[in-house]
Amino acid sequence: QISEDNTVIIKKEGPVAWVTMNRPGSLNSLTAELCAALKQALAECEADDDVRVVVLAGEGKAFCAGGDLRTILELSDYEAARKYVRAAGEITAAVMRSRRPFIAMVGGAAAGAGFNIALACDFICASKRAKFTQAFSSIGLISDCGGNLLLPRLVGPQTAKRLMMLPATLSAEEAQALGLVTELAEEADLREKTAALAARLAKQPPLALAQTKKLLNDCEGLEKTLRNEEDIQAELIIGEDCKEGVRAFFEKREPGFKGK
Repeated sequence: QISEDNTVIIKKEGPVAWVTMNRPGSLNSLTAELCAALKQALAECEADDDVRVVVLAGEGKAFCAGGDLRTILELSDYEAARKYVRAAGEITAAVMRSRRPFIAMVGGAAAGAGFNIALACDFICASKRAKFTQAFSSIGLISDCGGNLLLPRLVGPQTAKRLMMLPATLSAEEAQALGLVTELAEEADLREKTAALAARLAKQPPLALAQTKKLLNDCEGLEKTLRNEEDIQAELIIGEDCKEGVRAFFEKREPGFKGK
């Protein structure tokens, strides 16, 4: 099954739904269209009683490179920027509210919002070539898609500050050492290892897993975080520093941030 605009592919294999972001030429960066198609795909999985586990993946070289920079560069209206940030955040919310266990299968880069959507999943299976980075401050933004709740919860506030304020790129091994990656695999074995974990989860009692996930995910706290991220991020997106950061990225130069 493929979304109308071909940006998301759903493949069901027994009790496992494989949901794949399909914008490989743009490293599966999040446009409004991809966010909408992904939200619809996740809703379909949630409504399907035959689905016990959902695997979220990205076609091509990346899992998800985060926000689409050309979209961000074009946004100049606060409400439009807020709507865009909310659309991305709704993916995290859908994953965390779901009754099903989610596995992020990360075969390449998980950057910015892509990193945080992977963190929203209950498990991450990564290939050894996977890379993880917050990346936001490099273009004058804050973490979004729930990252301000998820990352410090998983690695502690001080490590989260380091990863957000000085956005280094974590290797798959470094991410595993921080407790972020559940399974590490050679690239050729990634799908098989992910499928094996999904099969194990599919055999577990679904009601017990759903209630465990609900208790641990604290979605009330998530809602507050997402709303705060939207308000702040929208202001930053339309500001001069963000535009300078994105232009510098495209022009392959150091940005000159001025605090505006």
